[in-house]
Amino acid sequence: MSLRPALILLAALLLVPPPGISQEAPAKIAGVDVPAPKRTRSVRPQYPPEAQAVGMRGIVILELLVGPDGKVVSARVTRSVPPFDEAALSAVRQWEYEITKVDGQPVSVLITVPIEFKMSLPEMAREEGIPELRQGVAPAFPAGAEAEKAAVTAEVTLEPDGHVAEAHIKSGESPWAESVIQALRTWRFTPLEGEGELAFEVRVAFTTGGKGGPHVDLHLGGPRRVEAPVAAASPSPAAGASPSPAPPETPPPSPLPTPAASVPATRPPQPAAPSPAPTPAPSPSPSPAPASPRPTRPPEELIRNPAGGAPARSLPPSPALPSPASGAPATAATPAASPVAPPPPSPGVSAVRDVTLAPGVPDLVRGRRPVVPPLARMQGLSGTVDVRFAVDAAGVASVRDVAGPEPLKEAARQTVASWSFRRTTPERLFLDATFTYKGDAAAAAVKPQE
Repeated sequence: MSLRPALILLAALLLVPPPGISQEAPAKIAGVDVPAPKRTRSVRPQYPPEAQAVGMRGIVILELLVGPDGKVVSARVTRSVPPFDEAALSAVRQWEYEITKVDGQPVSVLITVPIEFKMSLPEMAREEGIPELRQGVAPAFPAGAEAEKAAVTAEVTLEPDGHVAEAHIKSGESPWAESVIQALRTWRFTPLEGEGELAFEVRVAFTTGGKGGPHVDLHLGGPRRVEAPVAAASPSPAAGASPSPAPPETPPPSPLPTPAASVPATRPPQPAAPSPAPTPAPSPSPSPAPASPRPTRPPEELIRNPAGGAPARSLPPSPALPSPASGAPATAATPAASPVAPPPPSPGVSAVRDVTLAPGVPDLVRGRRPVVPPLARMQGLSGTVDVRFAVDAAGVASVRDVAGPEPLKEAARQTVASWSFRRTTPERLFLDATFTYKGDAAAAAVKPQE
């Protein structure tokens, strides 16, 4: 029997693809090969808290591969804005589109989509006398918070230009209070009318349940003017009295009667003859108490200049008083008051997750959070990396030295290089960041260099 028919049959079987292996055509490009399909299911991206805390905006451009069934198979970033990339990818992977067909057969489609992250002004109730909000976001719901309702009350002080000078929590629990403080950092109001600062209360009510879903109610009330601190003035003369002349540089002559001849400037010792008692010098009128400045909020809750707080003001020198015994001015009537020591530096506020700041470190306003590198995660590698870096007057971090396990060093270096700090002083800062990688968790602690 000839083997030729059997060989032909075997070759035909090899050319037929086995079941389960589809012979899909190459993906079509939307807008070029096929019309762009209509989106049938959309999920809104979540605004990253670290970007929300500093009022950051951006546009991320993605390329999506939509499968023949209309679902997104894969997505990649073609234009990156680091704080928003992961939020954009997480949202678009849940999108769905109408099925695109060519010659009656479903095909895959490549689609390019831009996703804009912008903040809309929160809705709020304002009492009369509080200016209009021009920039800022509503407090975000803390991740993992279990309470269905929460209330936080904060006190805010505005500068004349509408910036938030100070904000502190009067009532409320963590993590809701931290969410309110982060939102207040982004607020900007219209400039104030008149002089001085303006203080008012911000009442925030969080509701996670209900028919309308999670929402935040904001109420601004109780406006009051806060006068700027006034330096202590020199003592003024009493009403109706002529101003006292400045004390002469040389002692005045004694009130005792003198002979016709001139008397030397320095009188020799008098004999033991009785003489009238010298007239005592009039006591000066008490100086008015200086105006009490506006109380300073706790440094850990300051919005601006959190690392240093408000410097202490030195007391004005006491005026010289004449000495009753000799008539010559004394150097001071009372002991000089010692200057008030400035308050110790307090920890800055980090808008980046898993990063803690030691006292003396300014606010960390943006950047990447510590993440375990994929290769180290696969190998189960743990360890500590120390990064020494400098921060310039613009708040930009520049890495100077990295020490630690090689698979972890580059991840720590890139994380620090992405950080940006809020600076209020021009000098260059030198800081240390200690990264701890353990399993799937990573964290960093920043402190001034010793």
